[in-house]
Amino acid sequence: MSGQGGIWQRLRVNDNLDAPLRLNAIRILGAPSTRPSFLSRIFAPYLAPLPPPPFLAATFSPDSSAHARHSRQTLRSLLQATRDLTSMLENFDIYRGIEASLERSDSVLSEKEDVDIVLRVREAPKYFLRTSTDVGDGEGNASATAKIRNAFGGAETIEGNVSFGTRTKSAFQVKLDTPVNSSTTTRADLSVFSAQRDLNFYASCHEATKGAMARLRTISPLGYHEFAYEAVLRQIGDLAPTASMSMRNAAGPTVKSSLSHTLTRDTRDDPFVATRGHYLRLRQEYAGLGGDAQFVKAEQEGSISRALGGGYSASLALRSGLLFPLSRFGTSFFPDRYHLGGPTSVRQFRLNTMGPKDLGDYLGGDAFYVIGASLLTPFKVPTPWRKGEGEKWWSSENLKGHFWVNGGKLVGTGQPYSSLLNTPPSLTCGVGLMYRHSLVRIEANVGVPVIQTQGEGGVKGFQFGLGLSFL
Repeated sequence: MSGQGGIWQRLRVNDNLDAPLRLNAIRILGAPSTRPSFLSRIFAPYLAPLPPPPFLAATFSPDSSAHARHSRQTLRSLLQATRDLTSMLENFDIYRGIEASLERSDSVLSEKEDVDIVLRVREAPKYFLRTSTDVGDGEGNASATAKIRNAFGGAETIEGNVSFGTRTKSAFQVKLDTPVNSSTTTRADLSVFSAQRDLNFYASCHEATKGAMARLRTISPLGYHEFAYEAVLRQIGDLAPTASMSMRNAAGPTVKSSLSHTLTRDTRDDPFVATRGHYLRLRQEYAGLGGDAQFVKAEQEGSISRALGGGYSASLALRSGLLFPLSRFGTSFFPDRYHLGGPTSVRQFRLNTMGPKDLGDYLGGDAFYVIGASLLTPFKVPTPWRKGEGEKWWSSENLKGHFWVNGGKLVGTGQPYSSLLNTPPSLTCGVGLMYRHSLVRIEANVGVPVIQTQGEGGVKGFQFGLGLSFL
């Protein structure tokens, strides 16, 4: 009987979707830590202007159409508004288990058709602490993260991170993140950070950075935008006794004060193992608002993926970047240059070991391009011990075979950009296995450098890669 009652109730709702109703109020229960002003800005677009205008003013006022629009509501429109509000509150990640309902208005001035949207919520835990250890790309580190959720009652987040590792000796960051005007699509954050990195695996030095960054992130029809201002002090020091003269000249402090804009557009069905869609990222940066660093940077990254049928898919990716020094010396600083090579860049090269070199130090460059083509295949393992015609092979959607070709070129500071096209690129190819973890992509490859410039750090044989973005 209960099942039949539920069916009849749904039928009655469907028969009355166009019944006229009027939204009197939106009430939220179980949110004592959230500011009323924050919620008011969320609810305001769904409520009629208060107090309602008098009859004559409503008749002749230019704004009367807005009031009429709110008055002409139906059960269908209020159910949609309830779904929209529930989705919006979930996006702020400050509530758990939101239950929404339409109830008769409890106001003494309410009329027969007046209803309230009632949202019953349970606030998410305010404090969060996590520790972890990570190993990947030849580096191991231990980290701790502390977070305060809904810190000031307006979906703000205060987050602190500290980590210690083999290459990043120490890193520290504190960030305040907040929605702008109670928006789910526009957020701002302010952070301060500090890091100590050991760069001896490709350059005979250590790098220390201290700085602050302010960002505004929003969405437009073109994609996801990020506007940022960064002020950072970089210190190249602790040179090894075998450091080259180029690295000795690069030692010392430099200050960068820059503005940047990043546009990202992503239509891929999966960020790690895409079978359709495309990805585009454009970034521009201007440094010269005080400090030593003066340059303009333009970076581009794009990829396209296609399914070939039978579990096979192919992808093509391209990255490039140009750095234009604006200083009177016409050269860039070491921390501002591009560095190429590594499992997530050009495979079968050691990390950051492409391009110009002085003794054992790889100096980076002012212009580069890399291109990669990949073919993902199903990976099946024979299982003769299993019974049944359909169980002779084991396979997993997350484990794929991988064939790839990578190529790239890096031009050193002071060299003509035309040499990107006048000289052949370094080229590698190989095969391997790719595993799609829920958080990262993991690769185990075997490959060889086919073409490489003398002195570059190409490697033959096995290479392991772990990261978020691969070529």
